[in-house]
Amino acid sequence: MTATDPLVSYVVATYNRPTELAAALDSILQQSYRPLEVVVVSSSTDETGAMFEPGGRFDLERVHYHQFDERMGVPKARNLGYERAAGEFLVTIDDDAVLPDPEATGRMVSLFSAAPDVGVLAFQSRSHETGDPILMEIPDPPDLDTPPSEPYRASSFCGVGNAIRREVIDDVGAFPPEFVYGFEEHDLSLRLLDAGYDIRYTPEVVVSHKQTPKARLPPAETRERGIENRIRLAVRNLPWRYVLFTTLVWSAYGVVTARGRVGPVWRVLVRLYGQRRSLLAERQVVSAETIARLKSRSTMLYGWWFGPDPRRIIANPRRLTW
Repeated sequence: MTATDPLVSYVVATYNRPTELAAALDSILQQSYRPLEVVVVSSSTDETGAMFEPGGRFDLERVHYHQFDERMGVPKARNLGYERAAGEFLVTIDDDAVLPDPEATGRMVSLFSAAPDVGVLAFQSRSHETGDPILMEIPDPPDLDTPPSEPYRASSFCGVGNAIRREVIDDVGAFPPEFVYGFEEHDLSLRLLDAGYDIRYTPEVVVSHKQTPKARLPPAETRERGIENRIRLAVRNLPWRYVLFTTLVWSAYGVVTARGRVGPVWRVLVRLYGQRRSLLAERQVVSAETIARLKSRSTMLYGWWFGPDPRRIIANPRRLTW
């Protein structure tokens, strides 16, 4: 490392997970790369803040703790962290994840330097318990049953572990805060791809994810928000024919997963209709070139928006529950 090495800012959003957060921060502070800073955004109501008070465990010059009274969604919390971070590269890991390799940060910087068109690095997520790759947290896996071990250009990234160039946020904006939970990364992915950046799945950088159930939304609310955000995502970014397809497919999925009850889907549609003016005002449809690039990669996003292959759905029902 030299005096001209870029500052890397880690941004960690947290809510009432002090033990898990401490492990995450320890793994960041053990990184060999410098210069490095850590920005923690918290709406915790427990003892989390005490770790950052004078004399506390993380009372360190390069650790910046920001406490907010409202419980906000992950997108808004991360946006606040990005605003307060000073780094050229913004690295996010979940508060219940750790970086097992102390050389990971330096590897990220080297990968960005080698690929100027890459705006985001998507890390490989592994189970903290077993060490196996978590397929559901790997973006656009070419094979639905085998975790990829080689890097590739992806169409999205996952929030559990990623690095973003600061210029991407400055250019296309950060996460849509109204998403609250789920698919905010996909919205940002579409916008950055449309701006000419790319996303690289990076198995060379691993996050070990504990998948802690504490402080998570109830499963039913998670599913409902997921359906809502898939439709919101399409309205904000895609041609109307894909909005219609997305709405139909994921409404049907919502009814099926609710065991025939239409209430959850109806609530989603009512909310979105009530927000129609603001949604339409946000609408910025990606170019035909970006659509073509997404189609050419035959990714999971292709299955969401451009029509899934019925044979693959029959063979792999998980394709519609990603």
